[in-house]
Amino acid sequence: MITPKTSQESSAKRLLIVVLAAGQSQRFEGIKLAQRIPSCHAFGTEELPIINSHITCLQQLDGLTLDRARPDAHSPQVAPLLIILGTHHHILQPLLAELISRQPFDVMINQQSHTGLASSVRLAASYALEQGFDGMLLTLADQVALGVDDYQQLISTWHQTGKNVAAYYLDDVGVPAIFNASTLPLFTHLSGDRGAKPILKQQEKQGALVTIPLPRAAIDIDTQADLASWLALNQ
Repeated sequence: MITPKTSQESSAKRLLIVVLAAGQSQRFEGIKLAQRIPSCHAFGTEELPIINSHITCLQQLDGLTLDRARPDAHSPQVAPLLIILGTHHHILQPLLAELISRQPFDVMINQQSHTGLASSVRLAASYALEQGFDGMLLTLADQVALGVDDYQQLISTWHQTGKNVAAYYLDDVGVPAIFNASTLPLFTHLSGDRGAKPILKQQEKQGALVTIPLPRAAIDIDTQADLASWLALNQ
């Protein structure tokens, strides 16, 4: 039986939120994360590049999810963010200037992004370990349907159970997911275009993973048709 963490134990845990945004967008035939979509956030509704919309959602976790997970907290704390860019960093990085000025975060350029998703995941895990984080939340920048509530569920469950936590959709586990620091060394063995899925499946088999139904995680943008469908749905 898992004993829930006390508020004092939870308050000591440091979580890094990582946005994977280094893909080449080959199926999209363009720079998909620079495409504009309607975005609802604390500052109103506007059209933002996909990557900006995603980060803006995560920035709303500042003082919201973390305070909820730590009832003893007396002041809002910023959820540390790491954005990993790759092939299209020369286009995407300038788009982030306003967001960084609003709430600073780190940006890392993956020079090996052409080798596949695993290279970005390895970078993220290494960074989280080097910086002494207790956990790492992996997100994909093109999962456009996820909202603040979805991330709140993941983070709160992580604090309460102390286990790795993953989204469950399309009858399978997937990201967004939170990995404890003790799990992160496993990422050093990933290669090619494999992301966190093999590790999630392994942790699930070992009983070290809690899953949360997040059907909106199934919606992402891979092609021009996907973008057109999402825009039509949100008109």
